[in-house]
Amino acid sequence: MTVSPTISKTQYIKGLQCPKALWYYKNREDLKPEIDATTQAKFDMGNEIGALAQHYFDNGIEVKNKYWDIKGAITTTEKYINEGYEVIYEATAMHQGHGGYSRIDILKKDSETDEWDLIEVKSSTSVKDYHIDDLSFQYHVFHNAGYKIRRCFLMYINNQYRRDGEIEPKKLLQLEDITDQVLANQEHLDAIASQLVETRNQGEEPVEAIGARCSKPFECDYKEHCWREVPGYSIYNVYSAKKADQIYQVTGSYGLTDVPENLYPNGLKRIDLECYLNGTENFEKEHIVSFLNELEYPLYYLDYETLFPTIPIFDGTRPYQQIPFQYSLHIQNKPNGETTHLEFLHKEASDPRGPFVESLISSCGHSGSVIVYNKAFETARNNELAACYPQYEEQLKGINERMVDLMHPFQNRHIYHPKQKGSYSIKKVLPTFTDLGYEEMDIAHGGDASLKYYQFMINNLKEEEYEGLWDALIEYCKLDTYAMVELLMVLNSKIKEYRVDTGDPNLSYV
Repeated sequence: MTVSPTISKTQYIKGLQCPKALWYYKNREDLKPEIDATTQAKFDMGNEIGALAQHYFDNGIEVKNKYWDIKGAITTTEKYINEGYEVIYEATAMHQGHGGYSRIDILKKDSETDEWDLIEVKSSTSVKDYHIDDLSFQYHVFHNAGYKIRRCFLMYINNQYRRDGEIEPKKLLQLEDITDQVLANQEHLDAIASQLVETRNQGEEPVEAIGARCSKPFECDYKEHCWREVPGYSIYNVYSAKKADQIYQVTGSYGLTDVPENLYPNGLKRIDLECYLNGTENFEKEHIVSFLNELEYPLYYLDYETLFPTIPIFDGTRPYQQIPFQYSLHIQNKPNGETTHLEFLHKEASDPRGPFVESLISSCGHSGSVIVYNKAFETARNNELAACYPQYEEQLKGINERMVDLMHPFQNRHIYHPKQKGSYSIKKVLPTFTDLGYEEMDIAHGGDASLKYYQFMINNLKEEEYEGLWDALIEYCKLDTYAMVELLMVLNSKIKEYRVDTGDPNLSYV
């Protein structure tokens, strides 16, 4: 009997997380998410890493059949083996029982044993559990297709690699032998794969509970559909996913109003929950006053935008290193005073760090608080820049010493409104306390800014995308710093209101 292809390794991993997701993938074309720019960028980067990995071994040949031509790819693989090739990229095999199939990134022959090594390439910087599941399925397929498999390797990014001239694949990429973990998974894999094939092909939608599994190890493509009855602010926003699963088992409800008091969380999440249930705002005046009294004028409201390419594009940089290419700066000389806006955006396809540092130091003065939102990020970038440009180390560390984190009062719930729904992101805090927001902007997220700038750097923007790019980047980063101006005004206004309402003469504030 001729076996037909059934599930790929991607479908297998999807089915491991949730069999219903696998069924949707096969039977509900209408639910498949559109591939957005961020997802496409991940695919493109995976292809770039894969292309570099092909230079790790010499004299390889690639199976180039279309992704849907499984049997053709199997035939091509066998043809190349018969022709004596010992390194085959995208080699393809199919399980002769349940029809599961796999394309391995690199199939490499060990000439001494006449056996094969399976090498799967990932763009991560370490081995993840789902990588082991991935390669376990591939071993299962190739072994049952008649291949003698010697070892199984994960090839991933060495995040300690620093570029110096042309990319060196054998330094950028590293191999880790995970054969033992793969073999340990084989005992029950055939039964699991066969069951998933059956589930995929059944007529009725399987019944599966939602919960923590919907987000780990990946955010499921069908979560929005399956969670359509879950409130926008639910037990999964207040508790860890595992704890929320347990609470659902007790209450049978995703709603927070159904949580018994003995299961209320402790700490900051208790503040979130009680504010939500009572419809009240939390405001801790002493902490806010203490924060405001730390500030020294003039104030410099500062925000960076960075790109973090997987494959380093500048000499001296590492994979995923954050490279600042833009900053926005609002300067305020006195309380409630007008602000002056300064900006920097590197508009050349070259390393932006040197011009960035020089402009930053020139703009930030020598005294006054530097206000940021998430101090750890800007501080780390300045430390990296100081290491790269030691002639500016003193000035950069001086800026760090002046930094004040505006995120602190929001993160610690010194001020909190139920509209925040447990988030202290500036994207959530700003529209909660002001009339401003990011929704209508051409670039509305830091990830979008980074992606667009990276595509500019590698000359991968469409012609029509260049128009308005600089203005969109400037307006996005500018709002980040103006948002801090507005939020500081909110804190000052709240203290003033409290002093008037209570008549407390002891409240001082900047």
